[in-house]
Amino acid sequence: MERLGIGIVGFGFIGRVHALAFSALPFYYSDLPFLPEIRGICTSREETARKAKEETGIPFATHRVEELLEREDIDVVVVATPNALHLPVVEQAAKAQKHIYCDKPLALNLREAERIQEIVTQSRVAFGMAFQNRFVPAILRARELINEGFLGEVVRVRAQYLHSGYNDPRRPMSWRLRKDLAGGGALADLGSHLIDLVHYLLGAFVVTGARGKTFITKRPRNPEGEDFEEVLVDDWAEVSGVLANGAPLTIEASRFATGSCDELRLEIEGMEGAVRFNSMQPNFLEVYDARERGGPYGGNRGFKLIESVHQYPYPNRIPGKFAIGWVRPHIACAHDFLLRIAGQPSLGATVADGVFVQRVLESAYALSGY
Repeated sequence: MERLGIGIVGFGFIGRVHALAFSALPFYYSDLPFLPEIRGICTSREETARKAKEETGIPFATHRVEELLEREDIDVVVVATPNALHLPVVEQAAKAQKHIYCDKPLALNLREAERIQEIVTQSRVAFGMAFQNRFVPAILRARELINEGFLGEVVRVRAQYLHSGYNDPRRPMSWRLRKDLAGGGALADLGSHLIDLVHYLLGAFVVTGARGKTFITKRPRNPEGEDFEEVLVDDWAEVSGVLANGAPLTIEASRFATGSCDELRLEIEGMEGAVRFNSMQPNFLEVYDARERGGPYGGNRGFKLIESVHQYPYPNRIPGKFAIGWVRPHIACAHDFLLRIAGQPSLGATVADGVFVQRVLESAYALSGY
């Protein structure tokens, strides 16, 4: 089997998740088009590169992107940096004719996202994005039901992504709280997943309104708390819009949802049925069939649970009865990207999908004053 060298640019939390996802592929799937190998890491500092190499045993680590990209044994570049660095890394990787797997959102803003699209189109390298929620089995089952017409005409969509990690005013600044590095706050960070899911399941939509709120307007510049810095990104955001058929939709993203861990909620209602999903109960898709007969005590009507659990089809090799974990959709997303490199059909987000998400973000931030 042909081996595929993976180089990861950015090795914080999400860079490690991508490394885990690609490394796990041979153990989860049969008939891989390539055997992926993590061959290089690029971090922001020399000392963190050295530490990453010691901790992981990956043979090469550097703090210079150019050194990673000039290696002939690197075929794929995973972009896991702050959003402001996506464009320069993609540009260099495409020039070096490396395939590119980019974390979300696509870029810092719409202008940079459209530039990435130009670069990818001209270079003809394979490009994918880490919108891994597309690959949750319950979401894949929801997509099947929607495409089969189970819901009938869609009449309402509500999507929420709720975190609570930013409630502490003593939490210091990080790149995700700096507009020049992140491009936005909760909406860019969490809402981008929701925008992509709605687009993936139901098609394009138009933004009609948006609002946001920054609850803590100044934070410590560093963990020592000696100085404070103004926060210019949203802690909470809500976006309203309409689907192509005129159905209303609401998207809400919060990093201040007290009591929530990592809770993605999705509700899609139609004339003949409805589906609901909650990422804190990821093994099941809730389904309502309005064609079921009612009657005394409710008859047969009511939401039912489809046991989506780990029910990926072949070439998945792990029995479907086991509970799904948070990393598993990342593994499925990475697998889908290998299929794309091989020229096989894939369901993962394209660069055009990334631009759509960025366009929605740009419209929403303009309307909300961010």
